[in-house]
Amino acid sequence: MPFLLRIIPFVIPLLFVSNLGYGNNPNSQGDTLSEHTEIKKLKVGYKISEPFTIREDDGVSGLSVQLWEKVANDLGTEYEYVEYADLKALFSGLNNGEIDLSINPLTVTKERLESVSFTQPFFITTLAIAVPNKSENPILGFARALFSWQFFTAVGLLSLVILIFGFITWFFERKHNPEEFPNTLAGLWEGFWWSAVTMTTVGYGDKSPRTTGGRIVGLVWMFAAIIIISGFTASIASSLTLNELSLDISTVNDLRKADVYTVKGSSAEAYLANAKISYRTVASTSDGIDLLREGKADEFVDDESLMRFDLVNRNLTDKIAIAPSKFFTQYYAFAIPQENEQLVHPLNLSLIEAIRTPEWKAALGEYQLE
Repeated sequence: MPFLLRIIPFVIPLLFVSNLGYGNNPNSQGDTLSEHTEIKKLKVGYKISEPFTIREDDGVSGLSVQLWEKVANDLGTEYEYVEYADLKALFSGLNNGEIDLSINPLTVTKERLESVSFTQPFFITTLAIAVPNKSENPILGFARALFSWQFFTAVGLLSLVILIFGFITWFFERKHNPEEFPNTLAGLWEGFWWSAVTMTTVGYGDKSPRTTGGRIVGLVWMFAAIIIISGFTASIASSLTLNELSLDISTVNDLRKADVYTVKGSSAEAYLANAKISYRTVASTSDGIDLLREGKADEFVDDESLMRFDLVNRNLTDKIAIAPSKFFTQYYAFAIPQENEQLVHPLNLSLIEAIRTPEWKAALGEYQLE
């Protein structure tokens, strides 16, 4: 009896916790997804979107398929795949109850959340701009950049600044230092020479201000010249680099001047529409890349990871380039009809575990996504 009295305080809390349902993790042995919903066999929708969903002779494979099958196995649920031709049809299937979830890499957006529910995101990416890679001789590319109007404009502005500081220095020195800065037109040239030599830090020492005003101007010019020449050098280097990449665009605003394509029904289309950028649509990433390759489009806006995979998979990296600028971060997740929202919690628990495994990291590497 004394022994029973001592263990009662420990037994009662355990019974209480058990009755509350603690420990009923969907990943625990013997627990299945069907125990959390009336659905016995899930209909899983997808559209081909490499490398997440890839068509095979005997079905479908890809990153999203691997992830889903791992989750379905952990949760012990049965399922069957249903293929759709495009995103519009896929969302229609979600909204009218044809399927119980979509494993496509769908971007979580405010507009989409109004009609469907999403799981924990399993992949983060950005939109990017792809353009034809106009390859040319490096020497010709360098010469084209060197003799461009942008280069001559920069040189002209720099010469004007040198002339201004040379003139001010000559103005102070012309009466008190006529040997080095004569009070003539030739003296103005000497001031320009001194200003240029000072800016480039060559410092021949053949001329130097002697008046207080001249020396103050010289001191200001020395510090200003360091900043100016650094910016000028960076600008020229950037110009030459962009020319070497043969890209005609560098920011999203440049899209307003071009013939732009994107995938119909994608988050990229929604972005372009919200930004009021004119565009046309294609059915898939591969179709957009083909238009660039054939010279029928100027730019193609889509998910960076999808485009990069397509370029590598089809050996097109030498013909199509992806601009360095990235924009609009996207969070990919599985989509679920709102009437089946009870699926979200058990799926999330399994998804979080799945994307933290070494197998998931290896799969990302396999498809050039990490």
